[in-house]
Amino acid sequence: MKIIAIIPARGGSKRLPGKNIYPLKGKPLMAYTINACLNSKYISEVFVSSDDEDILDVGEKHGAKRLPRPADLADDATPKIIAIRQAARMPEVLREGQPDIVVIPQANSPQITSQQLDAAIEMMQKHNLWEVMSTDANGVQNAAFRVVKYHVLFNAFLSAHCGFLVAENIDVHSIEDIKKMETE
Repeated sequence: MKIIAIIPARGGSKRLPGKNIYPLKGKPLMAYTINACLNSKYISEVFVSSDDEDILDVGEKHGAKRLPRPADLADDATPKIIAIRQAARMPEVLREGQPDIVVIPQANSPQITSQQLDAAIEMMQKHNLWEVMSTDANGVQNAAFRVVKYHVLFNAFLSAHCGFLVAENIDVHSIEDIKKMETE
């Protein structure tokens, strides 16, 4: 079974310029997400999809493979799934065959762990789910990560057969979020 991670990390953050590579405790923010993916028992390749060369360079420096994203798929109005679909069809991703599962972790969720990602993958396989999403303790999706069967990425309808994994992860969007995480 081929399982990959595609980390969407566009440039152009308005609230925190350079957010995805902003330093947190001495490391670029997205380095934490890359590291969680690289330490997964199941993920065989980690990709960063971005329109920003600096983000792609940092991703590569930390062990991810580059997926250049067209600028027209990197604005505020483009849904993330559109960028993920584009990345999932790239020759770099399909080089050794189509993946079975795509893990989509947020670059700005540094609390993601390989254990969380592995638990989500195991839940998907155990219950034959199409998708597993991270939620907070109240069951509200927090967008830290999604684990999706490859064919489901291209559905024109909402996923069925979903599971949810509680993962109390913070998405960093502002300097205040960085300062809060620096003290933890």
